[in-house]
Parts: sequence; structure tokens; C-alpha cells
Amino acid sequence: MTRPLLQVDIFWSPALGQESFSSQAWAVSSENKIGKFDILPHHANFITQIFGSLTVHLEDKQEKNFEFNRGVLEVSEDQVRIFLGI
Repeated sequence: MTRPLLQVDIFWSPALGQESFSSQAWAVSSENKIGKFDILPHHANFITQIFGSLTVHLEDKQEKNFEFNRGVLEVSEDQVRIFLGI
């Protein structure tokens, strides 16, 4: 049986000169004002400001880590869109 996945798209502020990132993943982890949280497939629609770091848990059990001051994370229908450095 195939595990459901998220489509993750990360966009950086153009002023920072970082490359965008796009991949499928089984989870995304970050932190907001309330604390640390994870996004998994079938997560409810969600939008939040995030701070500090973000980990994308890729389908091949690898992790992709991002460091930043602040960003916005939005989830809808297994699509995770993240805007960093804003």
C-alpha cells in the first residue's frame, strides 16, 4: 500500500536570492507562536506564521532543513505552500 504524500512548495523572498524548493513529502515540521507542530497528509486547512526552522520529511526518509527568521505556511488539500523570508 502506498503512503499518502504532501506536495510541498517553498518560496523565498526575492531579496534573499534563495532558490525555490518543490517535492513530495510525508510530513513537514516547524514552529509557530504556540509551539512545534507537524503537518501530515489529510491535515485540515491551516495557515500560520512560522519562525526559525522548517524540516521537510521526504518520501525517501531524507530530511531537508531550512533556516529563516519568519515565514508563512499554508495547507490545503495536501498542498503545503511556504513563503520564507517575508
